[in-house]
Amino acid sequence: MMAARRANLRLLWIPVLGLLIGCQSTRSPAEVGVACLLPLTSGVAEAALSAQRGVQLAVEEMNAEGRVRMGLRISDDRGSFERAGTLFAEAVASPRIAAVIGGFTDTVAIALSPAALRAQIPLISPGATGEIPFAGNFFFRTALPAALQGQALASFAHRSGLRRVSVLHDTTEYGASVADSFVAAFLGPGGASVTGQRRFQDGTRDFRPFLQAIRSENPQAVLFAGYPDEGRIFLAQAVEAGLNLPVLAPDAFANPEVVTTLGQAAEGLVVASTFFPESTLPAVRSFVRAYREKYGINPDAFAAQAYDAVKVLGFALKRIRIPPTGPLDRTGVRNALAGLQGYPGVTGTLRFDPSGNAAREALVLRVKGSRFVVVP
Repeated sequence: MMAARRANLRLLWIPVLGLLIGCQSTRSPAEVGVACLLPLTSGVAEAALSAQRGVQLAVEEMNAEGRVRMGLRISDDRGSFERAGTLFAEAVASPRIAAVIGGFTDTVAIALSPAALRAQIPLISPGATGEIPFAGNFFFRTALPAALQGQALASFAHRSGLRRVSVLHDTTEYGASVADSFVAAFLGPGGASVTGQRRFQDGTRDFRPFLQAIRSENPQAVLFAGYPDEGRIFLAQAVEAGLNLPVLAPDAFANPEVVTTLGQAAEGLVVASTFFPESTLPAVRSFVRAYREKYGINPDAFAAQAYDAVKVLGFALKRIRIPPTGPLDRTGVRNALAGLQGYPGVTGTLRFDPSGNAAREALVLRVKGSRFVVVP
């Protein structure tokens, strides 16, 4: 992850794959461009790298099919909405760019969605989870909104008989949104209470003062709303402090590598997610197998959401006429995305609601015996 943060990744061009050989077909595949903006050198570099891998794998598979050939352009927006805006403008100036995969963070998605509306080009976010005001009808996302994550975790807490929960979250929109939605859904009939709600700064490495305060409240569980960078440290220090409480966490923790790294410290961790890597569904099994073969590691939710973002774009492109030269019908691409119904994605059966959110239910996963299992 540190290498990803420090790398000076300005622009990557992924070679076009899937060239037709010989006379297998008299019709060449339609050629389009796809721009991808990710914060590859930022505080969420690890998650962005997963998304990059998911995008690359999906593009390779789309090109291998031979019906649509995608030229992929990946740029590092560094988590800056100013830089993202410049890169976005440069990308959409090309009339052959069909869509932009990006707005990975809430801040960048909020900045880019009005620009996408003005440019009349689909913007598909694989990572933004917060509320996107003034998103417009060219914004879509395969990420799980933070509000749904908080609600899913609160519902789990209620079903499990938890009535006293301490809340700890980072200062990002992601962490705050998950925490706020959890608190709103958790409090209510039944005598549930939040024993305390605290914030920590990005980069925190000593959670002992927080753990001491949580212990004094005598909660039944802890909600940790943030990213695994700090979450790994929190969980390890909680074990060291003997604070053996269930920990509830958002989808950033739905990563098999987190479980592997933490070992016993991850046991009992409860996570909201779009993606279950051990699902027996054919689409998921195929994706996990291909991802492992290509990268040598297991995919996480960010990889899966980015993979689905490219795949639904490919689905839409197959349903419009793509001219051999000249501008693409971006509004046609947008309409095909909006009309998507029952697409079998690796993050669930997908369709988009009027706000561009992927309409599906959140999964709740639990670490049991060093692996994730689905909580009924």
